[in-house]
Amino acid sequence: MAQPDITIPDAPRDQPRDEPAEPHTSEVERQRPRDADHPPPGNTHVHNAIPPIPNGFSTSPPKSILKERDEEFSEYAERIFSQFLVFTVPSYLQHYVTGAEPEPPKRSQGIAALDGLRGWACLLVFNFHFFFTYTWDTHVGWGFNKQNFGLHKLPIVHLLFSGHIMVAIFFVISGYVLSYRPLKTIRSKSFEQTFSVLSSATFRRGFRLYVPSVVGMFCVFIAVRLGLYNYSNWVVAKGRTVTGTNEQNPIILSSTYIQFWDFYRTLCRLSNFFDWGLYYNNYNPHLWTIPVEFRSSIVLFVTILGTSRFTTRVRVSLEALTLWFCMRWGRWEVVLFLSGLLLAEIDLINGIWTAPSSPEPLTEKHANAGPVRQFVHRRHEELWLAAFIVGLYVGSTPNSGYPYTPGFGWLAKITPAPYPEPHRFPQTIGAVLIVASINNCKKVQKLFVNPLSHYLGQISYSFYIVHGPVLHGFGYVLMYNIWGITGRATNFQFLAGAFLGWIICLPMALWLADIFWRAVDLPSVKLARQLENKLLNVLQY
Repeated sequence: MAQPDITIPDAPRDQPRDEPAEPHTSEVERQRPRDADHPPPGNTHVHNAIPPIPNGFSTSPPKSILKERDEEFSEYAERIFSQFLVFTVPSYLQHYVTGAEPEPPKRSQGIAALDGLRGWACLLVFNFHFFFTYTWDTHVGWGFNKQNFGLHKLPIVHLLFSGHIMVAIFFVISGYVLSYRPLKTIRSKSFEQTFSVLSSATFRRGFRLYVPSVVGMFCVFIAVRLGLYNYSNWVVAKGRTVTGTNEQNPIILSSTYIQFWDFYRTLCRLSNFFDWGLYYNNYNPHLWTIPVEFRSSIVLFVTILGTSRFTTRVRVSLEALTLWFCMRWGRWEVVLFLSGLLLAEIDLINGIWTAPSSPEPLTEKHANAGPVRQFVHRRHEELWLAAFIVGLYVGSTPNSGYPYTPGFGWLAKITPAPYPEPHRFPQTIGAVLIVASINNCKKVQKLFVNPLSHYLGQISYSFYIVHGPVLHGFGYVLMYNIWGITGRATNFQFLAGAFLGWIICLPMALWLADIFWRAVDLPSVKLARQLENKLLNVLQY
């Protein structure tokens, strides 16, 4: 599932990254000769081959990838090869190769926790897609059909292998982050800035979502024509290991010409966001979320624009009414985005991002309040921690058969009938509680603001794009051979083989995601911004 990376136009510093900042180089550094930091030519080729590092490291400008006039072809080939090797080193290890000093870790807090949450959610999506190919256990909960009593199916524990709730979390975060900046301008009565922010966000949203996706799918197209999916398709046809969800795998056609036109038709259908159905394409079926994200983003922007001039009370009421309308028509994806919008409204009204880090003392206002309000003020952290746990529990709603699963049957009674996939409704409730509690509870925020969470959040969109091809093109073959050695007749054999495959596939997917993030994701964000600025300059009179 999905959820792609989210951006905030011109986001303030207390928000999660919209676009990584350009590597900062002072005027003194730009005028400084390269010899001051690097040995003379001839001693090494590594230092002269440093590619741009877009993740915060400050390095000297590299040579162009184009051949220079006075450069021998052999030197050029060696330099390009060195650049390529350095670029394949993960971003967090780049400073060991380039000799550059890494920037000190920035103190992440507040809304930045949502970036970390998105990263961990993407990792759990990987778990779901890894296991659901080989077993149906990922879809059902503990006690379903008076069986299925494995510990891994217990509520909350089941989240480690459940992907659909992660989609809900992605979409709530998207709605929250995309709304945050426009709502701040609305609350400050800066309506001209509101229009500018919404215009920029709308223009760049398509580039943000589709450019990395298309590039990722094109890489799969190339891999198919190189024969890298031949073994994988044979494994699927065998049917010995793929005994769970037989997800779409690339179809190998008779010629590159025919394959290309199939790829082209796939892109055309993927870009048709007017089709409200879910489209699982053969090149990367996990990208079904991209058109869903795009059209939901447009609905979100229109809602913000249409309600921007009203008072806060009227605006929030209209937003809630729109959410209810979408819920009654079963548009669960829009409900998730609008839920993020309402959470952003409430948090801005309460000023949680400007509040002190520790709870305020019991003021005269609270002292004169009723006992319930006093209790809420004193136990603010504990109540939100409880909400987080409840969110995890409700979010554990199984994808299949939850009305017949102990502990979840009551949720079926409150699920709106129009929902095409009923489990999406309780998972929506869980996702909203999780995001809201993270925003309001410092104890929970700490789980998502550490360096690992920050890194996973940075590469989350790229990780989401590349993990499917890794699992299909490499994982299918790997698991076929692992279980060919260990066997899978018993639970121990199945789990031992699965664990071995998981610890091989996960690092590979993370490594490729890191490369894709720097090679495709970040440049696509920069490209959209540059294109917008150029068009603005052209159209100015």
